[in-house]
Parts: sequence; C-alpha cells; structure tokens
Amino acid sequence: MFLSDEFVYVDLNKTGSVSVLNWLQALKFPQRQVKHHLKPDEAIVSSGILKFATIRNPWDYYLSLWSYGVKRKGKSGPYLALTRFRPFKSRGYTQNPYGAVTGFVPALLAAARQDRTANLQLYSDPDNPEAFRAWLRKVMDPKLAPVLSGAYYSSRLHRCSGLYSYRFCNLYCSGSKTLHSGRLRDPAALEEWAEENCYIDRFLHTETLGADFRSVMLEHKLAKAETLDSVIGAGKPMNASRSAAAKRSDFYDTETRQLVAERESLIINRFGYQFKDG
Repeated sequence: MFLSDEFVYVDLNKTGSVSVLNWLQALKFPQRQVKHHLKPDEAIVSSGILKFATIRNPWDYYLSLWSYGVKRKGKSGPYLALTRFRPFKSRGYTQNPYGAVTGFVPALLAAARQDRTANLQLYSDPDNPEAFRAWLRKVMDPKLAPVLSGAYYSSRLHRCSGLYSYRFCNLYCSGSKTLHSGRLRDPAALEEWAEENCYIDRFLHTETLGADFRSVMLEHKLAKAETLDSVIGAGKPMNASRSAAAKRSDFYDTETRQLVAERESLIINRFGYQFKDG
C-alpha cells in the first residue's frame, strides 16, 4: 500500500505492483504510509480519496507466481508452503481465530503427506511446462488449501475458488468478517459479495500498465503528461518473472487452462479476461 494525501494505491503481488510503486516514488508524492500488500483501514477506505489497484489476467498471474518461486524461492509464499514443513505458519488467526484452530489438524495432515523433495523439483527449471502444470494442479487442489494459507482454507473459498480470487477479495474488498465466515459457498455468492464490497475506484491492468497508470494520474490531475512520459518511459521491467507471460501458450495445456478458468471465474467474469496465445 502506498498512501498519500490524495490517493491510496493497494498493491497485490504479481500484478505489476513493483513498477507502480517505483513510478509513484519517482513522482515524489508525499508518503504517509508505504507497506507492501497492506489493506487500508476503514477510515482510509471511507475518506473519499482515490483508491486504485492493479489486476492481472489469471493465467498470467499463476505463471508469474510460479516463475517467481523458481527464481526467488525463499521469497515466494507457495514455494515455502510446498517445500518446507511449517504447520504453525500462515494459519489466519487474525481473520478467523476459530477457523485457524480447527484448520490446524487438516493443515498438519496435508503437510505431512507432501513429498517436499518432489515439490522442490517443480521449481528447478523455469523453462519446464510440465513442472509448471504439476505445480498449478497442486496450488489449485482444494485439499492443499490449508497448507497454502490458513485464512484461505478457513474462509471455505477453496471449495469453489482459487488462491488468486481469495487474495483479490481479502485485499480489495471490505467485509473481511463475512469473507472468512464460510458463508460464501459458491461462485455466484462470492461474485455478488465482491461486487457489493469491492472498495477500489480504479483498476490498472498489468497488460496495459503504463497506459492505465498514465490515464489515472492525468484524469485526477495528479501529475503532468510530460512528467509521466519521462517516468514511465525511463522505467525498465521491474519484475523478473514478467517475461514468462509471453510463454502462456507453451506452458498451459487444455486441462490447466480450464482449471484456471473454473477456479478463477470471479476475476475472469468481472474483468472479461480471456486466454490468448502469446
């Protein structure tokens, strides 16, 4: 989150957030608060300032998430969850204390069944489509939700939606109590809830990030065109895994392509995303 007097940018990882944060810093906006992946409190949400965020095609999102794990390993949440035994980590006590306690045993059992040596091999080669597909099937498996995230598991969204949809709702929507109550039991209920509770005024798409950022800055008179051209034009790709998006047609097969379509229908339907060959 980048909080200034006139706006708040809420950053979700693997959506181009590093570039946006660098542009905001280059534009020298006064910083009231800067902290990665932090959700603004209700006072900020209701303050009337501009609230914008970044969003990405779900197929590219997962490819980027895997690529980041291959290249940065210890900094990737799914990598740590799948390759290390961490039953007490990321249990979601803050979001749902009761769910965190009741989810401990399922998390312990699911973690114990993991072949962490085999999982390490899924991160051994950034150019291996088979490794990516095997990894994706694991990340999309509802049985592994308690290993990936205790909060995701206790929300019960894992039964019908993927990790990306959960992260979207948890970061970009108000009403965390309902999100983690277990009452949103199907995609239709989740879509309706997200439509009512999403507090973001403007989404920047990773696929058109520079143009979208320029547009929102000009529309709200936050920066001049020539300054934006200089800042955005001078920027180089900040994310080492971004180039992997161009390979989606090589990395996805019919099964994994459909798996993302089914599990991430919330984001696909909301933003009209389609799978397109690179």
